[in-house]
Amino acid sequence: MKGNIGPGCLSLPAAFKQAGVWMGFGLVFVFGILTKLSMQQLVECSQYLSRKKDDIPLDYGNLMLEACDNSFEWIKKYKFFAKFTVNATIVALQIGICGVYFVFISEHLKELTEQYSNFEAPLTTYLLLLFVPICLVSFVRTLKGIAVFSTIGNIFMTICLVYVFQYLIRTPHNLAQLPWITDFNGIMTASGSILYAFEGQAILLPMENKLKYPEDMLSTCGVLSTGMSLITIIFAACGFFGFITYGHDVKGSITLNLPNNVEFSIVKLCLTMVVFLSFAIQFFVVVDLSWPTVRQYLSTKFSAKILSTPYEYLYRIFCVFIAMSLAIGIPNLEEIIPLIGVTAGIFMAFIYPSLIDTMTFLPILLKKYEKVGITLSQKRSIMFSIIYRITRNMSLIIIAIFACGGGLYSTILELIQGYS
Repeated sequence: MKGNIGPGCLSLPAAFKQAGVWMGFGLVFVFGILTKLSMQQLVECSQYLSRKKDDIPLDYGNLMLEACDNSFEWIKKYKFFAKFTVNATIVALQIGICGVYFVFISEHLKELTEQYSNFEAPLTTYLLLLFVPICLVSFVRTLKGIAVFSTIGNIFMTICLVYVFQYLIRTPHNLAQLPWITDFNGIMTASGSILYAFEGQAILLPMENKLKYPEDMLSTCGVLSTGMSLITIIFAACGFFGFITYGHDVKGSITLNLPNNVEFSIVKLCLTMVVFLSFAIQFFVVVDLSWPTVRQYLSTKFSAKILSTPYEYLYRIFCVFIAMSLAIGIPNLEEIIPLIGVTAGIFMAFIYPSLIDTMTFLPILLKKYEKVGITLSQKRSIMFSIIYRITRNMSLIIIAIFACGGGLYSTILELIQGYS
């Protein structure tokens, strides 16, 4: 839940505005079910391949590598490229999330500053002013230090969300005046925002690897089923009540619509601090996946001195600069969130899990089917499993490609209209 509930959750009322109240409500549950299915695929493949490797824990990239290595012969030679592609997608996704954090923090600081002072400046100024403080947060290199930030953030996030929800539920609503469904472009853009909110695949396998009883992840009332059910309900409630409370005036984050009184100013400030501290968690993934490869490449081109810590800090600053540049280029939560959701988010959520599942289990099923001595009924059962798995995975990939193309078109169209 901590990995999913954040700025993406708070942006869902804007997604409901883009899709329509009941279409948005339905999309949350559809994507919730599909995301749970794709996560289940990842965990099943991870547990199976991990057992074959003497229970060695697998992250997302290594899971793709092992899936290729245990698949058909012609796929094995692409295993390192496949791992690199997955890790590059994760880094791109996390950089995008860091860009969202930049915009989220800047918009809230701008609103609070203008509310309590006469100082006025464009959003770009706040983004630039944040560069140094966020660089300092990004210098935290250990999980122990990041865990402190995470614990503080958990406490404040829970308190703030409860306070915001009770206000949204108690406030008068105007459901009858809101559209049930909008148009194709709105639905595609909303899909990107909802996918972004559900983006938790990067933390799924590390969490599963830490479980004392890994089988609890996939049980009927296990970690995955319970967690995704609660997350889906919270997302649907946040989007629904946020939209019917503020209607077409809803902003990129529901917190930007809250009253300008002292209590809600404190809530906004607390949420801003939570996101600021959470930057270290998201950024850790970027450096952890990319720096070893960058360091190895640079050390062969220049000298062994590139291995020293100061160069790592320079690399961290460079990555923060990229995230800030993305935020400056798209300084609007309603535009930057869908863009990330329909690009890297689509691949992480649907395309990669379906490919991994196919490469892992299809060769096994084909070998069983070709096995000598099995009965006709067993052959039919295996053939049904083969057809079902191929149909399911290909359907997910086709839906994902369609959503990626349609969502990217709609998001770029909105960006062009916004700048024109």
